[in-house]
Amino acid sequence: MKTFLLILLMVALLAVFGPTLVGFIISLLAVVVVPVFVVALLAGVAFAVGIALFGSTVLAVAIASAVLVLVGFSLFWPILLIALVVWIFSRNRTQTA
Repeated sequence: MKTFLLILLMVALLAVFGPTLVGFIISLLAVVVVPVFVVALLAGVAFAVGIALFGSTVLAVAIASAVLVLVGFSLFWPILLIALVVWIFSRNRTQTA
């Protein structure tokens, strides 16, 4: 009987204060959840911008390095060729019988 009275009391309280409680819960969710979604959206946009800037910087450095290597090779290929020929003919050759 005690449990039944508690259930009746809870039903009566919900009937009286139910709309107020539902409005409070919905407003609390709106106050908490909406800013969380906005912050998550802004963090995602900032992450995308950061990745784009970092990626373009890495790509630019890679292209500049490749250009320097190719220019250096195109300028010094005769010297490199002569050094390779000298190294090939001057190294110690061991013959196995």
